[in-house]
Amino acid sequence: MKKKLIALLLTGALSIGLLAGCGSTPAATPDTDADTGAQGGDAGGPYQVGFSIAMRDQFWTSMENAMKPFAEANNIELNTLDANQDVATQLSQVQTWAADGYDAAIIGLANNDSAEDVLKAAGDMKVVFVNRQPSLDLLQDGKVVYVGTDETLYGKEQGNFLSKIFEDEGKTEVNIAMFMGTLGLDNVTKRTDSAKQALADNGIKANYVFENTAEWDRIKAMDQFSQFMGTGETVDAVICNNDEMALGVIEAMKTNGDKTVFCPVVGIDATDVGCAAVKEGTMACSVFQDPVAQGEGTLKCALGLIEGTAVDGLTDNYYNILPKLVTKDNVDEFMK
Repeated sequence: MKKKLIALLLTGALSIGLLAGCGSTPAATPDTDADTGAQGGDAGGPYQVGFSIAMRDQFWTSMENAMKPFAEANNIELNTLDANQDVATQLSQVQTWAADGYDAAIIGLANNDSAEDVLKAAGDMKVVFVNRQPSLDLLQDGKVVYVGTDETLYGKEQGNFLSKIFEDEGKTEVNIAMFMGTLGLDNVTKRTDSAKQALADNGIKANYVFENTAEWDRIKAMDQFSQFMGTGETVDAVICNNDEMALGVIEAMKTNGDKTVFCPVVGIDATDVGCAAVKEGTMACSVFQDPVAQGEGTLKCALGLIEGTAVDGLTDNYYNILPKLVTKDNVDEFMK
């Protein structure tokens, strides 16, 4: 009896072993690609990428929309969050993505000075800064890159455009109103200073009779310019760091006095509504900041960093996109 019991136990053990050998393989554990740090599979995704936008407006929304087809085609799960211009909020978003094992973070800086803190929060994640340039010293081969445009070129285009108008009018000294974005941001400083420098380089003496921040906002610019017009001071042109503020100035002009746009108003971005204003002649010019090229370029760079592959157009960790002047003569090229 004892021998029969032992035989039965041996037979059962052998059967279990055979079943284990013929069945499915053990559940795979998530593996890490040694080159990319991507969790959950081979090159080609799926990859998780977080996109922290500086603030929700038409430009950033256009950039996000441009990213979506590229993300879908390349098996990238894109998670977009709005930092609402708040550094603490943005850092919290990045820390959460790092803790959740995201492959990369795309950052439109809430403040240019926070770039180093963003990198600390990102840990081992790849980081692509977009549109708002960090210190170029922070860029790192294979880990940290920047996608955008030399911001000084936007203001230079505005200044050169207005200089030609003043020259044609025989003016060498003019009064200028200047509307700036959020103070302290690198792009605000560069756009403002380069516009002033371009006027000076073209021999135009500019008196800045109004100079203030409207924080990129149309309504704030409208209110401020309405108050300015009440002072009786005259201006020969209004320079704005973006289209939204330019549109606010135009609205103020239309609702006061003789309700006409009485001097050139120039913006930056060439948004849909900005282009419409250029076409109708109320905005003298805008400077095209390409959200599609920036959005697609950003994801191309993120994918290249994750997979450890070269990216066409990326030089010294800088993916440069040149601006284009938009006037009534060529605005149709920029309208959807």
